Amino acid sequence: MRFRLGRKMDQKTSDVKEASTTRPQLGIFSPAAGISSTDPMHECKRLAELEAIFIRSKKLESLEDVPYVVNQIKEGNIVLLDISRLNKSNEQAQLELKRIIERIRGETRGYHAELALVNDGCIIVTPSFVKF
Repeated sequence: MRFRLGRKMDQKTSDVKEASTTRPQLGIFSPAAGISSTDPMHECKRLAELEAIFIRSKKLESLEDVPYVVNQIKEGNIVLLDISRLNKSNEQAQLELKRIIERIRGETRGYHAELALVNDGCIIVTPSFVKF
């Protein structure tokens, strides 16, 4: 009788061990709860580690130049923008410059880009891994 009980006990404990090893773990730390979408910050850091960083310059003329700036930030490059044409005393040109800067700031927000005024005629846009 002891033999049968012992075997049943061993069988139950082995079933418990098998069940615990085959049952998927649930919770926030399980592999199923991993990040499925791409994180812009992670992508930008990865690019910075793998590739060279370039400094690009662009004469800012209209809203059509914004996608170029955003693509350069996505690639991990630094962009110098010449705003001398739009930074005139003309109120219309200054209003357009303000719209362009806000559009750049909005579209690069996911990449945590930094915008800074270098002087009256130049703005620098840098990815998140560049520190001022």
